[in-house]
Amino acid sequence: MNTLHLMSPTLEATIQIGRLLGKCLPRGAFVALEGVLGAGKTQFVKGIACGLDEGGWAGLRSPTFTLMLSYHGGRAVLHHIDFYRLNESPELPGEILEAIHSDRAITVVEWADIWREVWPKNYVHVRIDVEDDSNKRRITIEDPTGLCPDLAKELDDYIVEPAGT
Repeated sequence: MNTLHLMSPTLEATIQIGRLLGKCLPRGAFVALEGVLGAGKTQFVKGIACGLDEGGWAGLRSPTFTLMLSYHGGRAVLHHIDFYRLNESPELPGEILEAIHSDRAITVVEWADIWREVWPKNYVHVRIDVEDDSNKRRITIEDPTGLCPDLAKELDDYIVEPAGT
């Protein structure tokens, strides 16, 4: 599976899609999130945390002002990073670079396209677009290196276009 095109009709479905992705992510995975303000990126990360069996996922919040938050209750540490305020920065803080390249944690970055040059070789790219109906989201998941080989089967109920390459 390289690319999946999904439709999420509700916030709950967006969280569920994130949960199914989180279930399949191996340690060391990097997830790059894109989408406009209010697209549901943080809600999607809540789903990923739930898929990692992170018990405190309900309290998960956007790291916009702290830049990075880490959660330790699941099967792997979850680093949740936001590059939005780092757009003008000449370099990334060392602890963020360490988190991005950790082989023991799962790292999810909102606004990841701002610093694409630091993405590791193995990544999953998720783009969330708001549809005309403000509750619907079109979610595109690209997995170019096959980190989640069974994801298409797990997300079959949400697929709106056949998986592409």
